This record gives sequence, C-alpha cells and structure tokens, in this order.
Amino acid sequence: MKNIVARRLCAAALACLLAGTANAEARHPLYQLIPNTALSGLVDPQMPDRAAIDKALPMKKKGQRLRIGWSEITLGNPWFVSMIDDARTLADRYGYDLQVQVADSDVARQSAQVDNFITMGVDVIVIDPTDILGTVADVERAVAAGIPVITVGTAPDARAPVVTTSTGNPYGSGVEAGRYIVEHTDPGSEINAAMVIGVMGNSTSESRLNGMISGIVQARAEQRKLGLSKEDAWLKGFELFQQVKAKGSFNWPEGGFNVLAWGRGDWTEEGGLAATEDILSAHGERLNLILAENDFIAIGAINALENAGKTQQIRVASGAGSFKVALDLIRQGKLMVSTANSGSQTGLAAVELIHQIVDQGLEANNLPLASYFPVELITPANVEHFVALEGAPASADRVPPFRSIEQLKAAVR
Repeated sequence: MKNIVARRLCAAALACLLAGTANAEARHPLYQLIPNTALSGLVDPQMPDRAAIDKALPMKKKGQRLRIGWSEITLGNPWFVSMIDDARTLADRYGYDLQVQVADSDVARQSAQVDNFITMGVDVIVIDPTDILGTVADVERAVAAGIPVITVGTAPDARAPVVTTSTGNPYGSGVEAGRYIVEHTDPGSEINAAMVIGVMGNSTSESRLNGMISGIVQARAEQRKLGLSKEDAWLKGFELFQQVKAKGSFNWPEGGFNVLAWGRGDWTEEGGLAATEDILSAHGERLNLILAENDFIAIGAINALENAGKTQQIRVASGAGSFKVALDLIRQGKLMVSTANSGSQTGLAAVELIHQIVDQGLEANNLPLASYFPVELITPANVEHFVALEGAPASADRVPPFRSIEQLKAAVR
C-alpha cells in the first residue's frame, strides 16, 4: 500500500513539475522551443486541444472479435519482445485478435504493413514508428479509411492524427535522474561528467540526456541559490546540451558542472563499453560521472570502468531502463540511479486504451499526442519493488489513467 501511495504522490508531483506554471499572458521561452528533438516529454501548459482532429473515432468492432493490426519496429531485444508478449496476453484476455508484423526498422516495410492492415479492414492499428515524419502519411491513410491509430514507444510528428501514444517520458525521466544525482553529490564538489547517448539526433536519446543535464542544473541552482526558476534552469540545461552537440563539451562555473565529452553508444552494452573507453583515454583523470542514456549503455560503461580500475572515482547514472541486470547493479551499488521504462507497460497500455475506448466508453478524442507514464526513479531505496515486478504476470493494473488535455491543464491551474 505504501508503494502505491508513493507512486501516486510521485505522479501528481511530476504532473506539476512537467506541466509548469506559465500562464497565457507570459509563455516562458522554454515552451516556445516545443517541438524540439531534445524536449520530447516536456508538457506545454498551453498545449492546443486536439478534439477537432479527425482520428476516425469512435472506435468500433466490425465483427465478433475486435481486430488489431500492430506494426512493430523490431523484435531485436528483450524490451520489444516483452512489449509484444504482454500486449498479446492482454488482448487474448479481452478476446481481441492481435496480428503483429515486424518492420525491422524499414520505413517502406512499415508503410506496406499499414496498407495491408487497411486492406484487411482491421478495427484499429497500432504503430511503433520507424520514422516520426514518415509515420504521418501512414496514419493519415488509415484514418481516411476509417481506422483509428495508436502509436507506441515514440510520439510521431504532431501532424499525425493519432489517438495518442503509449510511452515513457524521456525528458521527465532524465530530469528526475539528474536531480537525484545532485541530491547524492557533495554540494561543494565539481561535477565533471561525460555523456554516452544512443544516437545524437534521435528524439528519445536527446531528450533523456538533455533532461539529465537540465535536472542537474535545476538542483545545483537550488543548492547554490542561483535564483533560477524551474523553467529558467531547464532552459539553461537545454542551452548547455546544445553546446555539447555543437562543440562536444561545456563548462558551467556557477553550478560547478561540466560535461567534458560525449560518445555514441547505439543503445547497447557494446556501444557503452567502447564509447566509455574512448572517453576515459582522453578525460579519465578529471572525470567523476558518466551520464548513460539507458541501462544497456550504463552496463557497458560500468564494465569499462571496472577494466580501467576507476569504479571508485567515477559514478554511473542511467536515464531509463529497469532492465534486470541493471537492477542487480543498483542493488550492488555499481549503478547510481535509473528510471522505469518498461516495454511490458508500453504494450499493455496500448491494448488497455483500446479496451477502455471500445468496451468502457472512454472519450478519447482529446487525448494529448503522447500519454506519458509517470516517472518512477529506481534507486537502492526502492529497487526491490522493481525486481519483484520482473516476475509479475501481465496486468492492466500497471497502466496509469489516460488523461485528456483538459484534465492535464486542470491539474496545474
């Protein structure tokens, strides 16, 4: 019961954190940057309604069993496999026919799969986008044929008339992980970090690392009484992240925070290992923190530090994961922090949304482009809870409520 209450409080706090307090008379420059590849998950408190967009709603069963056509980007690692496995389990429980086709990261193949589902006359299509711009035309064709579309994993371009997107919050997760780092760092010490990103230019990758930098800036500004509002601090973090992209590093003397270098980790242990080894060769003497985009990269970074004998000097923090090996590393004190990013929850949420619309009468015409899950930090203090979830059966109880744009705005008034 305590865990449930804590998670609800966390969700409520994060809603206020991410939605901000700007009003119609004074829109902070931070929100004027939306959309930006480094701000995926930042919620605009003045986001426009989507009710007037044709999304082929209401969603209806055309036959005895509701048919779902699902185009999945890949089944190349356990995260995606768990998403499909648990989505299929929940679909079977509700009596739905779930047909999955895998695009293997091929934009043309995914478009052909959507066309195939349209020809089949399925009731709803779920897309894990291979390309956020390319997906727009696919969704438009489906909606024109009277078939609603839900996206998972990554929100498409805002022009796509999707019902919503089931996804974790990359920016929000990064912010909370960054704040945690500062809370567990000597206020007078200098943070000399390096970041290892999946792929620069990818919106999820950039948003997680920009979020971590912005969270560190926000917490350091609070510690050192620099007089920055939340939005000011996040805007400063965004500007510092842009310096990394343009110049490879930044120095922020007022906050005692520097990023010395960055490397590409391709979302894998091998990529994290190689990138960290290169960074250690150039900056190993000054470095005291690795900002890893995800758990797989973090595992590779930890291996590199162990090989170099620098685990006591340099800490590692992850922007997203809950992967089993990473949970063990948090238990052991080798990984400082991560945030929940469950493939299972992503798949379950998509099927549960369909169920709530079709069988429970949920009004879904004004959901946001992305329905982000509340951020859950994973730390030594609560890691056992997430270990227990690893073996838990698929359940819709793990899906947070879907909230309309009106509800999101009302939460911060």
